[in-house]
Amino acid sequence: MPLGSYSVNAAGCARTLARVEEDTDRRAALSTLQSRMADAQGACSGGSGAVVRALEDLWQNTLLLQAQAAETRIGNAVAGARQAVHIIAAADQEMAAAADGSMGFVDVR
Repeated sequence: MPLGSYSVNAAGCARTLARVEEDTDRRAALSTLQSRMADAQGACSGGSGAVVRALEDLWQNTLLLQAQAAETRIGNAVAGARQAVHIIAAADQEMAAAADGSMGFVDVR
């Protein structure tokens, strides 16, 4: 659908946005990171426990929060892009309908 000098492929956008939403690699990466943090805590469990507590603090107060924030930003971006594509498609349909309605039938008999 042309928009000025731009062209928006609504179906292509929808497919791309669905792939972003359904991406399991992000969740897998977060799970791997969490497992590695647990492994590090286990490896550092001797002594006073300061390292284990520091790693737990790092996970709870930094890494997990940042991962959750990134997921929120990704979700917001997908929703915004989907809304923009919908608005553009609706406007294009309205313009096409208006153009069809404004064209008078000319009898050339």
